[in-house]
Amino acid sequence: MKSAKFTAFIFILALAACDNELDKRERSYSNTGLPITAAQNVPNLPTAGSGTLDVEYTPANKTLNYKITWSNLTDSVLAIRINGPAVSGFNSVNLTFAPSPSVLLNATTTPHVVVQEFVGSTSTVPTKALYGKNGSLTGSLFIDGVKVKEELLLSRQYYVSIHTKTIIPGLQPPASLAYRWLGEIRGQIIVQ
Repeated sequence: MKSAKFTAFIFILALAACDNELDKRERSYSNTGLPITAAQNVPNLPTAGSGTLDVEYTPANKTLNYKITWSNLTDSVLAIRINGPAVSGFNSVNLTFAPSPSVLLNATTTPHVVVQEFVGSTSTVPTKALYGKNGSLTGSLFIDGVKVKEELLLSRQYYVSIHTKTIIPGLQPPASLAYRWLGEIRGQIIVQ
């Protein structure tokens, strides 16, 4: 009799664990109005530009939907990137990045590890604007478990960077091109 009760107890625990796992998969994580600012950039660059980020992640279909909005940037947008993994205050670093004058002038280049990007430049027109100083972008990112991992997304290790056409006067490359290849503003993706 004790064995049957114990087996039933284990069965009930297993069902509860399955239900809990199903609840997690059906749950949706979201956040709205996340700030995108220069203060989050590493290094921090002077700008009046700012933005917001709205995100929603659904584990069942492994999709992060987002809306990025920005305003008052120093110049038009050359690239918008989702980078990571890196927690707030740190950059994801692409160890194969080799800054040379020709690489730095190309707006499609960045030292960040990029998981998704939208660029307006081409190899023949490296400063072609993608968007204006004010605007928005709506998109989605598939959380494939290889390049983009759910556990890293849920632990706030991906971020958005917006790169602009600005060349900072009075500085020599690479410092003068910081808005292009590091980004003018940045926002951490936080889903709850």
